[in-house]
Amino acid sequence: MSEDIGSRIARLETQVATALRAPKLSNASLEDATLQVYDDKGSLRALVGQQPDGTSGVTVVNGPTPPSPTPPTVAAAMGSLVISWDGRFQGGAVSPLDFARVEVHVAPTKTFEPDATTLRGTVETAQGGSVTVPLGYQQWWVRLRARSLSGAASPATAAVAGEPRQTGTADIAAGSITADKLSIGSAGNLLADPGFETGGAESRIATLGLPWARVETGGHDSDRCLTIGTTGGSDRWFPYDPFPVLGGDLYWLAVHYRCSKNWAGTGVSISLVWKDATGKILDTGTVAAPQPQADSGWRRITGKCRAPEGAVRAEARLETAGGTAGSVSFDNAECRSIMTSAVTGERAEIAPDGVRLYDGQGEQVISLVTGAPNYLSLTSHDGTSVASIAEDGAAGFQSLAVAGNLTWRGDNLETILDRLPRGVIAYNRQTAQVTTTATEVGWVELPFEADPTRMYRIVLDAHAMPSVAGGELRLRLRDGGTKAPDLNSPVIQSAVYQLARNTSWQRCRLELVRSGEALGAGLHRLLFTYDNKEGPSGQYVRMIGGESNPAVLYVEDIGPKIPETGGLNAVGGSGGTKPDPKPVPQQYTKTYQTAWSGSYDRRSSYSSFYGDKLMQGYYSENHGTLAALAGFPADVAKDLSGATIQRVEVYLYFDHWYSSSGGTAVLKTHGHSSRPSSFASNSASKTVSWGRNEGKWVDITGLFDPAKTRGIALDPNSTSDTYYGRAHGVGQANPPQLKITYTR
Repeated sequence: MSEDIGSRIARLETQVATALRAPKLSNASLEDATLQVYDDKGSLRALVGQQPDGTSGVTVVNGPTPPSPTPPTVAAAMGSLVISWDGRFQGGAVSPLDFARVEVHVAPTKTFEPDATTLRGTVETAQGGSVTVPLGYQQWWVRLRARSLSGAASPATAAVAGEPRQTGTADIAAGSITADKLSIGSAGNLLADPGFETGGAESRIATLGLPWARVETGGHDSDRCLTIGTTGGSDRWFPYDPFPVLGGDLYWLAVHYRCSKNWAGTGVSISLVWKDATGKILDTGTVAAPQPQADSGWRRITGKCRAPEGAVRAEARLETAGGTAGSVSFDNAECRSIMTSAVTGERAEIAPDGVRLYDGQGEQVISLVTGAPNYLSLTSHDGTSVASIAEDGAAGFQSLAVAGNLTWRGDNLETILDRLPRGVIAYNRQTAQVTTTATEVGWVELPFEADPTRMYRIVLDAHAMPSVAGGELRLRLRDGGTKAPDLNSPVIQSAVYQLARNTSWQRCRLELVRSGEALGAGLHRLLFTYDNKEGPSGQYVRMIGGESNPAVLYVEDIGPKIPETGGLNAVGGSGGTKPDPKPVPQQYTKTYQTAWSGSYDRRSSYSSFYGDKLMQGYYSENHGTLAALAGFPADVAKDLSGATIQRVEVYLYFDHWYSSSGGTAVLKTHGHSSRPSSFASNSASKTVSWGRNEGKWVDITGLFDPAKTRGIALDPNSTSDTYYGRAHGVGQANPPQLKITYTR
């Protein structure tokens, strides 16, 4: 049956109502598109879908300004401020649904406006939170402002002031942190304020009530030091805070000390007092100064001690014993753990002063340390000792190869050998026979090179046989120089022998001693000639040699050239000549030990700190550029009166340079007869390269004036590290020496 018009209208109304109630986009999609959301005023508020930068999502734009947060609370912390927000907004406003964060802005002025340069942190939740901001020690101002998802910022809060807290409050008060509350590494100094520069020692003196202790100026290469007054005759000590130890632990102790010139007492030391868990003293490990000197000079003592079994704490002390007058100062105190592989037997120890190795019996076989004896012993794979260097520098080796210089007692071995004869340098063994009848003939030629610095002996040793006795044999030594010698060459020596025996061998010898300088440097072609004169008519003479009795002509180097000394003494001559009371010239070589020495701060005033050591160059501003003087005894001037100087040498031993490869010494001379209070020297100088632990002789003939020179100076007058060095002075193992060769 056909549907009437009323039914159709009713059905259509139902369908329209259903369509209106259905989701509008249930079957819709955005294909590479963006859905824009606007408010009732037509302003864009959000973008849904494809974003301008190619990403997809929801971006809120043009949001309303969020409400201002409530002002922050600001609390001081160590080196910082803790800034908190309680999660509320001013005027009781509700947190906006597009809330992003609350920004924390800090500046040193109250009226600042927040921007990117003042932002120090954020609170990311609307429930509130805290931010810690590290800041310097001054007053700071803090403001907050809210930020929405669209980027809109609220007005900033009022500024709230705050100032970070420094140490010295209840949680970290002066003296509240002690050594036993810290975990200190094995390489660290366990003594607080070791140089007495930070004020910790003064606080401890006041806390402990030590009226005889004080911190004063004038430390060892530093501004201040600890001084203990020793008047009163009792033992006194400055104690440090205790620190934890274990039985068997090794510790290295060191300190600089200085006794005043009026000090009187029995000892100076640094020690560790070992205590058990109850505080009972178990033992004391002490490093004492050997024979303290009351001269206001700084010295350093070092040593080690081991904690006994049961020890759990140690207290370090700087001590004086039996003091009755004066004072003792301390500086640069150290207590450090020694790293060791075992307590006894075979082991290795590493301490601040160096390395020590022990064998299975606990004997020290290698000690490479500073400020103490050093040992070095090398063994083969089977334990046999093959080389050693003792504490005094004595060394023993199975064999030794030296590629560079080898010195002995300050002289290069080459120099020592050069002072010795070099032996025969030219030689001829002659068995041929030559005969002459009253005519000069040549027999043997022998060339050699003459060195003007050497002395030579030229010798002919042969046999002659005359045909009949009578007359004389005349021997000649001629020098042809660089040309072939002949019978016209100069005669430089001759000898005459009487031919007393008939047809018999007769020994004859010719000898000449002369310097290479007198002969002339270079080649000399020597020729031996002979003839016979005044003999019977028809006499002839043969110079002979054979296998069993050859003739020889040789040139012998007998040593360095020496000056001609001696002279004419015609005693007993005609006219009753009397002996000349003045001795003929003689050559002398004398060595003089230094009489005094010392160093001078800033090339000016004498430095008692270095004692008799010879310092040169610059190391620190405490002493400035150093110079040194050493003087020789008055006998030098006396011995040289009226003498002719041949050579002057000075011996110096440098045990230290700034660089391990050595340095450069600058030698000068001076005219002081005793050690002056202020430095002064002559300007002429000689620069010499030197190695560590090297002593050598240096020729200073060109600097030496016998009428004025009384000693030597070290004076580079430079701050370059190249010139900072230390040489031995009076009283040390290798003091300066002066060696002069002269004739008189």
